[in-house]
Amino acid sequence: MKKSILASSIAAAVFGMGAVTGAQASNVVLVPYFSAQGANATLLSITNTDTVNGKAVKVRFRGAANSDDVFDFQVFLSPTDVFTANISKGADGRATLKTSDASCTKPAASVINSTPFITARLDPALSADAKANGTREGYVEIISMANIAPNAAAANLAPGALLQTPATATTLASTTNPLFTATKHVKSVAPCAGTAFTNLDASAVHNATNATAALTYGLTPSTGGLMANWAIVNTVSAAAWGGEGTSIPAMAEKVIYAPQTAAAVTGIADYTADPLFLTQLHAEKITGTTAFTAAVVPGMYDLPDLSTPTNSTAATPAAQAAAMTAALTRTSISNEFAVESAINGSTDWVFSMPTRRYHVAMAYNQITATDDGRRFNSALQVPTGAGYAVFPKATTSVVGGLICVNAQAITPYDREENTPVSTTDVVISPSTVAGAAKLCGEASVLSFNNGVGTSKALEASVAVTAIDVGYAAGWATMTNAYPVIGGAFQRASFGAQGFGLYRAHR
Repeated sequence: MKKSILASSIAAAVFGMGAVTGAQASNVVLVPYFSAQGANATLLSITNTDTVNGKAVKVRFRGAANSDDVFDFQVFLSPTDVFTANISKGADGRATLKTSDASCTKPAASVINSTPFITARLDPALSADAKANGTREGYVEIISMANIAPNAAAANLAPGALLQTPATATTLASTTNPLFTATKHVKSVAPCAGTAFTNLDASAVHNATNATAALTYGLTPSTGGLMANWAIVNTVSAAAWGGEGTSIPAMAEKVIYAPQTAAAVTGIADYTADPLFLTQLHAEKITGTTAFTAAVVPGMYDLPDLSTPTNSTAATPAAQAAAMTAALTRTSISNEFAVESAINGSTDWVFSMPTRRYHVAMAYNQITATDDGRRFNSALQVPTGAGYAVFPKATTSVVGGLICVNAQAITPYDREENTPVSTTDVVISPSTVAGAAKLCGEASVLSFNNGVGTSKALEASVAVTAIDVGYAAGWATMTNAYPVIGGAFQRASFGAQGFGLYRAHR
């Protein structure tokens, strides 16, 4: 009981602070890291700041190892609505999401609450414990698939354009959008019922402008308005970190809705750049030209993703992925660290690369003696502009089953202007050369002065790189050319009291 009260108190404080600063409202929001490791629990809130339109939103949790989908669902936010949930370690070792929110979801909240995170997409060679571990940390994609306008006027359509009977050509005199009615709260609870809501399950993929989706299902292109806040709370030590989701500008001219079902997808190459869903026509191996089939057979629930085209500027999945990559790429990263023994300090830096998945992914079921499993999107290997060829074959590798990229040298400074004379004074494992690091995994954790293995601040264990900088406190900088989000998670404790501080990377 004490742990629950403590966690709730910290959560309220963290979310209270997050609500003050907020985050830029957008069509795409990324949470750089979630954790259910050890005593960690992650708290998530997603807000629709649009005061007129509802939003159909895709929420997808990807594992830290190679960004495999470990859990996804849909949430339907009515105007000004907020969805909240918490993620913690379940009895079977897998992460589990719990929500008591009254917003509509697909599947229903009762199914979400009773379903542990999924291990089917993880490396089948792993033990059951290792698979469970692979669900307990990673990052989160939050994608606005469409607006749910209250009526035809709000959707900027002709009167009567929003049908009350899907799949018919007859317009009705009423302009009320029945999907809006089905998802709008009534006395603080959304109905989540009716044919407009259930017919979404039988719909096709919608990657089109207003006409088809609006006339048939009451969906129109999203106008943004999403923001998200997150917090990671250690329910034993009381350490907590919190921050805003990272918003990516994404103009939407199309509805990108896909039903939350396992139905097969026709023409998958039109909707995603994920190389595991593509054949040799659109993807390639590290070596050789032998024809291959898709490594993973996608279902409707795999869509949309960050590469699903939303507008005519990025008309193909590769172009959409390149635009997202360009928006997130930074030339350098700087942040602080503090590991002083007097405060039992520890620091972990998190590097999440949410768009790397579309450049290179791991096909576990196709690994052989001559094939390490890497699959590259052919269109993104061509240097045709910003966001392309960011992950060329030559700079990626596989270490311990994780796809790695070569980072540049990390230069640390203490608080008194000192810095190592030689890069050999900075020890990193795994590394490419002295002072340089490999960023292994899709949500890679760089643990300062803690030795090899599980990190100390976050208790991460899926994709951890160890670094020894020789200083107990200071800051460090790393030359970078990758699309990275994340920050420094610092932790200190005095007896039973723990404290956490999060600083986003500069």
